[in-house]
Amino acid sequence: MIFATLHINLHYTDWVNESESHNVLQHDCLCVAASIDEANFNREIISYCMNDELPLKFHIENNNVFPKFTFDELLKRNITSQQLYLWSSPIDVAESYQFYLNKLSTSNDIFLETQVFYNCTLPRFGSMCQYEITYYHQNHLSLDEIIHDYYRTYEYNPYNFTCYTHLQCNRGPFPACLDWSEICDAQVNCLDEEFDEEHCWQIEINKCNDNEYRCTNGQCIPQSFFSR
Repeated sequence: MIFATLHINLHYTDWVNESESHNVLQHDCLCVAASIDEANFNREIISYCMNDELPLKFHIENNNVFPKFTFDELLKRNITSQQLYLWSSPIDVAESYQFYLNKLSTSNDIFLETQVFYNCTLPRFGSMCQYEITYYHQNHLSLDEIIHDYYRTYEYNPYNFTCYTHLQCNRGPFPACLDWSEICDAQVNCLDEEFDEEHCWQIEINKCNDNEYRCTNGQCIPQSFFSR
């Protein structure tokens, strides 16, 4: 488990290492806590994701511009998973590295040992430094600073929430709530129970209507939602 202060890291980046048959609706997500009520420290968690049905249609070339290290090399440098987290590495990379460290006492996993961490230089970020934020000043020291400075400059005023109200779920302090896309996504989002991951086998075998889009987790949503 990683203990650290709140930070901004990419989520759902595992598709880079998956086979071409792996389809995802959302991937490479930045989850940002946008300020809503500073007096009460309320936050809305906003996810900015790539929404391509077939992310692997994009070819990301290896580059030598940014230094990269295998997990074995990180170990020899006494790097911790918490350091990767604070360096804005994708959360999947930090978790995989911690999993690799945990397994060292019992086995030598060659696959994990050769996995690579890209040490991106701002304003670039991503599992292979493939993304860049144009809102960047030289005084920014982290991805976290870039994004929060953006929200301080361009105030965020929410006008609509996409809360799924048909399922009991403690998503955290208001205004955080369960979004429909978080149901049966193999991630437990409800803090009280695993309500959002119950009975998912039923939707994995269902068939959608002609005017609906079938998500990779089996959910049927109106075609108009997907095409927006």
